[in-house]
Amino acid sequence: MTISSATFIARLPAGVTFDDDVQEYLASIVDGGSFTSSDDLREETEHFLIDAGLEDTAALDAFYTSLGDQFLSTDTAKTDSPSETLVKIDSALNKLALNQDNNNSTNQEERGGTSSSEGGKPDAAPEIKSSKPKPVKLSKAAKKLAAKSSRSSSGTPPSAASSGAGGATPIIGKDAFLGDGAIIEAYSQQSRFYEETLETLSKEVDLKQVNITIGDQPLLKDTRLWFKSGTMYGLVGRNGTGKSTLLRAIGYGQLIGFPLNLRTLYIEQLPSETPENQTVVETVLKADTERTLLMGESHLLQQALHKYPTQLVKSIKKLEWERMKVKLAAQQKLAIRRSGKRGADARDELLVAEAEEKAAAEAFEAVPIEGVEPSLDVISQAHEMLESVYTKLQQIEADSAEARARELLRGLGFTAANQDLPIKQFSGGWKMRIALAQALFLKPDLLLLDEPTNHLDLPAIIWLQKYLLENLDEDQTIVVVSHDRNFLNAVSQEIIRLRDHKLDYFPGNYDEYEMKMEDKAKMKDRIASALEKKRKHAQDTINKQRAIMHKTGDEKRGAVIASRQKKLERLAGHNKTESGHRLKQSYIAGYHLNMGISVEKEAPEPPVTIPLPMPKELRGNPTTLLSLNNVTYTYPGAPARKSGPVIQNVSLSLHNSSRIALLGPNGCGKSTLMSLLAGDAIPTSGTVEKFSSLVRIGYFSQHNVDKLDGYSTKSAMQYLMDTFPDDYKTQPMARKYLGSFGVAGQVAVLPMSTLSGGQKARVALAICVHGGPQVLLLDEITNHLDMATIEGLIVALKEFSGAVVLVSHDAYFIKAVCEDSDEDAFSDEDEDDLLKAQEEVGVVYRVKGGKLTRLEGGVDQYVKTVVAENKKGMRGGGGRPV
Repeated sequence: MTISSATFIARLPAGVTFDDDVQEYLASIVDGGSFTSSDDLREETEHFLIDAGLEDTAALDAFYTSLGDQFLSTDTAKTDSPSETLVKIDSALNKLALNQDNNNSTNQEERGGTSSSEGGKPDAAPEIKSSKPKPVKLSKAAKKLAAKSSRSSSGTPPSAASSGAGGATPIIGKDAFLGDGAIIEAYSQQSRFYEETLETLSKEVDLKQVNITIGDQPLLKDTRLWFKSGTMYGLVGRNGTGKSTLLRAIGYGQLIGFPLNLRTLYIEQLPSETPENQTVVETVLKADTERTLLMGESHLLQQALHKYPTQLVKSIKKLEWERMKVKLAAQQKLAIRRSGKRGADARDELLVAEAEEKAAAEAFEAVPIEGVEPSLDVISQAHEMLESVYTKLQQIEADSAEARARELLRGLGFTAANQDLPIKQFSGGWKMRIALAQALFLKPDLLLLDEPTNHLDLPAIIWLQKYLLENLDEDQTIVVVSHDRNFLNAVSQEIIRLRDHKLDYFPGNYDEYEMKMEDKAKMKDRIASALEKKRKHAQDTINKQRAIMHKTGDEKRGAVIASRQKKLERLAGHNKTESGHRLKQSYIAGYHLNMGISVEKEAPEPPVTIPLPMPKELRGNPTTLLSLNNVTYTYPGAPARKSGPVIQNVSLSLHNSSRIALLGPNGCGKSTLMSLLAGDAIPTSGTVEKFSSLVRIGYFSQHNVDKLDGYSTKSAMQYLMDTFPDDYKTQPMARKYLGSFGVAGQVAVLPMSTLSGGQKARVALAICVHGGPQVLLLDEITNHLDMATIEGLIVALKEFSGAVVLVSHDAYFIKAVCEDSDEDAFSDEDEDDLLKAQEEVGVVYRVKGGKLTRLEGGVDQYVKTVVAENKKGMRGGGGRPV
C-alpha cells in the first residue's frame, strides 16, 4: 500500500511545522505521488523538511525509516480466540463505565436527575460547559462535599479572559470559579425557599439582583439577567467590563439561582483530554454524550446477544449498575442544594438511591467473569432493553447524526477529506471551529457564543449567521459576544449592554441600539432644557412677587410666593416616565423626597483614538509607491503544483491614499500576497518594485502578534526600547509612545505573554507604524479589538495619507475604510481628477485561484457571491491542517 499525507504529517518530528499553503502542497505531493518505497518519497519531499529546520541527516534518516512499514502489505487479519473475546467484552464494559463516570455530572445537571435510559438529550464534552447552580446555603458537611465535587471537576486548564485596554485583568478560567482557590462569586436574589433546584417547563431566564465579583472588584451589581426563550441577544460593552466572565459564570454553572432545566453550552475550546488521533467528525459526534452512550449500550447488548451469549447476564447487570450510578449522582446534587423540608426529603431519597446503587453493584460482582448461560427471561429482558435503546436513538435522530455533523463542518470550512483527519493536525483556530460545530450539533436550550467570528473567515461568518437565522429551534436562546458589527446586526434581535455594573436591554440589532441611545440622549437634553426653562420662570415669578411684597408691604403676596415655591419643588424632577405615562407617587421609591424623576444624562463613553504617525514625505511626490508586476509565486524548490501556483500573474499598484482590500477564504493566498508586498517573500517570476529605498512599509500580521507570546519576561516597554534603541533611550519615552496606543500603566511593564489578545494587537500596531511608513499592510488587524477600538482605527486609517492594504473578515471594517469615500472632497475637481481619485481609493479584490478579481460592487458583491456558492455546494478554500 502507499502512504497517505495524514500519516506522513502525523509522524513528523516535533517542532517541524509548515505554513498552510506549504502543507497543502506537500499533502498533494504525498497523496498523488503513488510512491512504492520510502526512498522515492524522500527524494520528492526531503527539501520541505530541510526548509522547515530539520537539517540533521540522522534525524531525516530516522524519520523516513519509520515510514517503511507503510509500504508493506497489511492483510494479516485473524480471528479472535475465545479468551481474547472475554477480555474484549469486559474491556468494553469498563470503557462504557468510564465514559459514563466522566459524563454523569454533565448529563444529570441537564436532565435534572433522569438517567440516560429515561430520555433527555445531554450536554457536550467537558469543555462545552453545562449549567449547574452552586448551593445557596450549605451545612458544613454539604460544603465539604461541594468542595470535593468542585475539585474533582476542575481539571481544565484556565483560559485567558478579555481584559480592558487600560489595565490587566486576571486570567479567568474554570479554576477561578471552582474549588478552594475560587476568586469569583456569582449569585442572584435568593432565600431558603427559592426554588432554584426545581425544574419547570419554561425556558426563560429572569433573575433579579444578579451580582458577580472578582475578589473585591464588582463586575455586576444588583442587576437583572433576563433571557426570553427563542431570542438572539448581542451582549456588548467595552473590553474588561465582564462580558466573558458573565458567560463563563453561566456556562460553568456557578451563577446561583440559574435554572437547572436549561441545557446550556458555553463554547471555550476543545478539552485538553480529547484524543488527538480522533477525527474531526468523530469529535463532533462524541460531543453528544447521550448518543455516544446509547450507541455503546446498543453495541454491547448486540454483541452479547448474538456473539457472546455467556456474557449477556454480566452485560445487563453492568448497564443496570451504571444507570443506577447516574441516578445516584443526580440525587447527591439535589441533596446538597436543597434545604428545609425539600432538603430533608431529598436526603431520604438519597439514602434509597445509595442502597439501590449498592445492590446493583453487588449483583454485577456476583456474576462470574467467565459468564453464565442466560435464561429465557434474561434474553427477553435484553431484547426489551435493546428495543428501548433503539427507540431513544430514533428519537434523537441518531441515524442522521453523522450527515448533520458533516454538513456543519462543511459550512465552517472543513473539506470532506479533512473532516476525517485527526484533530492533532489542526491549529488552535480550526479547533475552535470544531468546538463551534459541537455546540451547533447539540442544539442546546441556551447557547453562549464568546467571539465566535474571531477564528472564522468571511465565508464561514456568512454561513454561521445564515445558519443561526434559519436552523435554530423556536425556543432556542442565543447570547453572542462579538465585535463584528455586521454579524451582530444580522443575528441580534435584542442588545444587552453591560456598563457601570448594570445590564440594560434594547430591542433591535446593534445599529438600532445606537440610534435609540442617540435619540434617548437627545430626549433627555430636551427634557432637561424644558425643566430648566420652567424652573427659571417659576424662580423669576417668586423673585418678582417677593420684591413687590417688600416694596408695598402686601402680605397677601406671601401666599402667591408659597404657591410658586411648591410648584418649583415639583419641577425638581420630570413628571413622566420614559414610556410617556404620567408619574404616580407609587411608581418610584423616594418620590416624596425629590418630587419627580431626576433627569440624569448618561456620560458618553470616551472614543478611542489611534495615533497613526504621518508618513514621511518623499522627494518627487511619486504617484506609485509600490507595485507588483506580473508576479507569480510557487514555493521554492517545488515542482508545479496540480492547482497552479499560489499567486499567478498578479499586477497591483499602490498609490498615495490607496485603500485596497483583499477578500477570500483562509488559505487562498491573501497572506502570501501581503508577504510579497512586504518583501518577506521573493516572487518566482515577475517583479516587486518600490519607488525608492526610502519607501517604508509597516506590516501587521497575526504572526507578529503571536510572536509576542514568546516573551515570558520582557515587557512591551523593554521590547520597544530594544527594537528602536535610538528613538527610545529612556523608559518614559517608550511608555509615552505605547500609552498613545492604549498600552498604558502597568500593562506596559507586564510580561507580554500575560497580555490579552487586544493588548498584544495594540503593541504590534505601535511597532508596525513606528517611523511613519508610507505603506501600511494590515493582515487581520481587527481580531481581539473591541468595537470602540475598531471605530478609532477606522477614523485613523481614513485620515492616513499613505497607502493601506487590508486583509480582513470584518465586512463593516472593510466597507468603512475602503468604500465610504467623501465625495464632497472632489466637488471642485474636474471629472478626470474624480475618476483618478476613485481608481486610487476604495478597491476591493477577491483572491481566488491565485488571481485577483476586482469587485465593482465591493463587499456586498462578495457576500452575494459567497451565499450563492454555498447554496450550490461550492464552498471551498478552507479546513487545511497546519
